[in-house]
Amino acid sequence: MLAVTMGDPAGIGPEVTLKGFAGEPRCIHIGDPEVYHQTAARLGLRLDFQVVDSPEAAARLSPHVFAILPTEQRAGLFSDAPFGHPHPAHAAATVESILTACRLAVAGRVRAVVTPPINKAVLHSAGFHFPGHTELLAHCAGVVQPVMMLVGKGEGKEDGLRVVPVTIHQSLRSVATTLTADLLRHTLQITYEALRRDFALSAPRMVVTGLNPHAGEEGAFGHEEREMIAPVCRAWADSHPGVLRGPLSADSLFHPEARKTYDAVLCMYHDQALIPLKMLAFGRSVNITLGLPIVRTSVDHGTAYPIAGEGIADPGSFRQAVAMAVELADNRRLWSSG
Repeated sequence: MLAVTMGDPAGIGPEVTLKGFAGEPRCIHIGDPEVYHQTAARLGLRLDFQVVDSPEAAARLSPHVFAILPTEQRAGLFSDAPFGHPHPAHAAATVESILTACRLAVAGRVRAVVTPPINKAVLHSAGFHFPGHTELLAHCAGVVQPVMMLVGKGEGKEDGLRVVPVTIHQSLRSVATTLTADLLRHTLQITYEALRRDFALSAPRMVVTGLNPHAGEEGAFGHEEREMIAPVCRAWADSHPGVLRGPLSADSLFHPEARKTYDAVLCMYHDQALIPLKMLAFGRSVNITLGLPIVRTSVDHGTAYPIAGEGIADPGSFRQAVAMAVELADNRRLWSSG
């Protein structure tokens, strides 16, 4: 089964989860049962809910039953705050949902974890000081340095776009100091391994962007490419012939013809990767955490508080995340079996 976390109760996470429920693949939903009941009632959705105590118990139910593994912490959706209003009271149940799903996956009791959106500020206000899902899951799984990938299914393009931000949730001012040769080498290796194992690409092709405009243009706009990025890329390409090109100017890497030449692009900072990805495939893209011992996918959007509880949230990205979790878990199982 797949483990699906609750997300922020005041956002659209529970809504897209309920709308995206189809019975197959089999899922166990981890969260406060009242959040699901109240959300369904608000939206006029009729589902057969059942509380269970384990994934194994959920697996014995009909596929048409929405199985809920309850968190010990309660979110108290309407008693503390209505839809669209973030509240620290939601944080404990939200975090417990994520950690429970992760532990079940690490133990091999579910085959993947799918996460609706959370609000980092809510978690921080309640004393949970992780930058986001990625770092919390890495802590749970015992991984020091996970890697974020987003995969977008573009219109009429089967494979879409895979982007990997080398630095993630931090200020633009701090990127140049955080971006190191060791970090770039680590991200290259984790991405390469994931393309082969999780995406079943026997000969993956990767490109690396520059940090500065025109990839520094021989030092005219910055020295990071010449002093660090290019040497790392040359050494890595020498040890992996035919796999890697870069650093290349980011402004010319995302048009249709350029995308045909690679399977993944490593970008130097968050927006350099996510702006083209969301322009190409917003609502049809999936956030994946690489470098974990488990498969984890997520939606490409946030909590969308202004429309929470209105019944208009699009479950497309959630459905893509579920489908991607199945694909990656199947590929990883085949890889492990040789």
